[in-house]
Amino acid sequence: MDLRVQRQRKGRRRWIVIVVVLAALVWGMNTVMISRPVAAALAADERAAGIGFTAHLRYFLDPSTLSLDLARMQVADTADLFRGLLLAAGALDRSAWPFRGFVLSRAGDPVYSIPGSDLYQLAHDYALSRKPAAVLAVLLTKLRLAGSQGAAPATVEAAARLWATGRQ
Repeated sequence: MDLRVQRQRKGRRRWIVIVVVLAALVWGMNTVMISRPVAAALAADERAAGIGFTAHLRYFLDPSTLSLDLARMQVADTADLFRGLLLAAGALDRSAWPFRGFVLSRAGDPVYSIPGSDLYQLAHDYALSRKPAAVLAVLLTKLRLAGSQGAAPATVEAAARLWATGRQ
């Protein structure tokens, strides 16, 4: 009986170690491959200095969808929030990880979604553009309210306010 109990305990410990190692790998992959490039892209642009995203795979495991959770927004111009989004998408585009979709969240609650191909194209256009306001206008037409196919608010200010506060 004593030997059987010892084997059970050893088996439980082994599973606990495996789970801890897998969790550390998932966290490390999200940090190195996603969070750091996003943070570096935002830090490189002074207008995005007041924006903080928590960037990770959706549910930390879904490789097809990226979640950008707005952690802080301390900017004078609300358009800078979406400029930060385009900078983040541009940084991830260079990592050669083609996400099929992006979920834009606030405090863990999804606010908007946008197809990855659209956001990557807009990020590329923004990087080359001399008229960033035109790119932001197109971005607003591509955003969808989370959980529905409804369109985002028509102005950059209203769309940013909804993302930042959850209220229109």
